[in-house]
Amino acid sequence: MKYKAMIAICCAMILCVLTGCQLAREDAGTDAYEDRLIGVFVTTDYLDLFDFESYLGDNLKGFSGGEIVMDGNTEKYQGRLYATLMLRTLTSEETGETMELGEYVFEGVEGVSYYSATVPASAGHDSYKTSISDPAICNGKMHLYYGDEANSTTMEGTIYISPLRTKRTYYFNPVYQSADGSVYLTSGSGFMIGDWTLSEGEQYSQTMDATSSVTENGKAKTESISVKLSISVMFAPEKIVVLQMDSDSKLISRIDYTPGELPETFVPEPDAAYFVVETHKRDATGNVTIARDIYGKDAESMETFSVRADGVCVKHWTQINWPEH
Repeated sequence: MKYKAMIAICCAMILCVLTGCQLAREDAGTDAYEDRLIGVFVTTDYLDLFDFESYLGDNLKGFSGGEIVMDGNTEKYQGRLYATLMLRTLTSEETGETMELGEYVFEGVEGVSYYSATVPASAGHDSYKTSISDPAICNGKMHLYYGDEANSTTMEGTIYISPLRTKRTYYFNPVYQSADGSVYLTSGSGFMIGDWTLSEGEQYSQTMDATSSVTENGKAKTESISVKLSISVMFAPEKIVVLQMDSDSKLISRIDYTPGELPETFVPEPDAAYFVVETHKRDATGNVTIARDIYGKDAESMETFSVRADGVCVKHWTQINWPEH
């Protein structure tokens, strides 16, 4: 019984140590050259990868009473979840030539991927960069800079979340790549979103930065990465309405669409000078709100959203083909 009580106390102490350790790891990134931060994997479930059994076994070894001194170095007990390199073969419709592309996937784990990994060279190809971005990532931006003294990567993106009837926690799990090409994640910190106090446009952002030193051709240089991901509140679209207007702003036609079911290509009426896209939503109090976007003849595409079963709002693009006069 005393041993069980002591285990419970130790677990509580470890949780405090781990919280600080995880935050420090995300801010500092990886010190070793072979393990580089390459992005983030967002989950709504906490990924419990810490080896409590080994940690307790090492720290309680030889304990016979008195004060317990917990080892603050928990790095070697942090577990890793490795991704699988999945290969896809793409075939050109024009030439029939095939090309093989690699993608790192965390099989069996639901989440939102946003990272850029290097696929190692093989007998059939040289090494190359591949970007993994879930459809939930909107407004994604990736900038790569290669210089004589430094290389840098910056990544930004936004996930639009529709408030659900229950609270939900989103965990930002950092993703790393080792020198041998293997890709893995470690469990990250999270934050909770409620449903009754949220307003559209509220946003939470987290940035992960890492810098390391490398040697290329006998010359030292730095490698840095900054990954900024935001969670933004968006009320779920219930209806999309397209209003076509003539040059006198008179209504030509009105078309109602179900979100996510707009055509891939939209051809305005010959007399249309512009059109208005209305997105009908319902706020936290149940009142209908309408967001409007105007598209003129210089617009080549329009953007709309639909909500998934998990509450994530994904963006859809529709190409605009204006009639020639």
